[in-house]
Amino acid sequence: MIMLSSRPPRPIRTTLDLASAEQVKSVRRRLRISNADLVRIVDKIGNSLAAIEKEVELERLAAQQCRAQDGQTSLE
Repeated sequence: MIMLSSRPPRPIRTTLDLASAEQVKSVRRRLRISNADLVRIVDKIGNSLAAIEKEVELERLAAQQCRAQDGQTSLE
């Protein structure tokens, strides 16, 4: 009897699978965010890695702008 070897399924590299602890840990470390923040962002925009990265950057920029504005108002 001839056995056909089949490859294991390849992961989709453009989306995040929250059920995969390895993927979640990798993305959290790369983006330097907490698990709660990652879940919140995925609930908000979906599981696209590009969209998650973009949202993290937008949130960081917004936080920096808020800090800069707070600094300007306290100097006045």
